[in-house]
Amino acid sequence: YMVIEHARMRGIRVIPEFDSPGHTQSWGKGQPNLLTPCYKGDVPSGSFGPVDPTVDTTYKFMESLLKEVKFVFPDSYVHLGGDEVSFACWQSNPNVRTFMEKMGFGKDFTKLESFYMESIMNMTAALNRTSVVWQDVFDYHERIPQDTVLEIWKGETYQAELSRMTKAGHRVLLSAPWYINHISYGQDWRNSYAVQPQNFSGTEEQKKLVIGGEVAMWGEYVDATNLNPRLWPRACAAAERLWSDEEKTMNADLAFPRLEKFRCELLRRGIQAEPLFVGHCKHEYDGL
Repeated sequence: YMVIEHARMRGIRVIPEFDSPGHTQSWGKGQPNLLTPCYKGDVPSGSFGPVDPTVDTTYKFMESLLKEVKFVFPDSYVHLGGDEVSFACWQSNPNVRTFMEKMGFGKDFTKLESFYMESIMNMTAALNRTSVVWQDVFDYHERIPQDTVLEIWKGETYQAELSRMTKAGHRVLLSAPWYINHISYGQDWRNSYAVQPQNFSGTEEQKKLVIGGEVAMWGEYVDATNLNPRLWPRACAAAERLWSDEEKTMNADLAFPRLEKFRCELLRRGIQAEPLFVGHCKHEYDGL
């Protein structure tokens, strides 16, 4: 509640992500029988995979969770994830394979994932919330509610993905070019100014369906010691690209003094933002 209220006072909406059926190992620590038991041959191996989509208890738990999410988070959107699901554990489990045969899925585990995601998205809609999902759900699944917002995270082919998603009539968020946990030596912030989210093959109506973007900072090599320096001022460059007139902000050389001034303002406020290049902030030497 403190985070949501702090954000609200500053005009920021907090949209939670509860990613499933993958990326859920921690969930299994507190919710028995939620994750799929993996097998080695005919016996359980003792390890667990994604959420088990073949048992009723999974959907009862998810319905309860989503009701709590609606109570805690007032925003009309909720991110349901749906990315990077490993099928190896599902393939090993005899109960899952029996369920696949019963449902007529054959050996296509993307259909099992689709079955699960469709159920979760329908639950979300019943709670009067709009689903946001990662692009994997669109890439591999057959039936997606039309108002679902799709988020692109894979970097190499995002223009083609923008074309396909908007042609299907979905609203889209672009994240792929702003994965700023992937830092590099030098002025990598410049890359943000070269991104044109609506520069893809499609009609003007399609391009209106690109409703925004998201800077991503994932935590494999990030904790409290380096979060702020990595995030800022890189995220400022992405923000200017998304919030300002594209024609007036394409030139990274012209953006440099604006961004440098803002970086100094961040430092003055106690945020340890990394330098853009060699230089200093005037306030650091006041009184010397």
